[in-house]
Amino acid sequence: MELIAEVVKLSISLKNIRALVVVDILNRDFKVVDCTNISFCRRYISKRCLPQCPVVVAAKDFVFKRREPKADVRVI
Repeated sequence: MELIAEVVKLSISLKNIRALVVVDILNRDFKVVDCTNISFCRRYISKRCLPQCPVVVAAKDFVFKRREPKADVRVI
């Protein structure tokens, strides 16, 4: 599947995390809109999602076709 739009909305499901991510392909900007793990991340780690977050990594893998994502990623 080839992505033509500038902005893509993704639904990402990992083993125990569900998230909605909006990706601006041209600027390579990833914004996690909603995540079941966000309270843990924001309380203990950072005020925003880190680049090594499994949700962000799965989104990058899917959008830029680096490798097969380890999560279930769907375009909304």
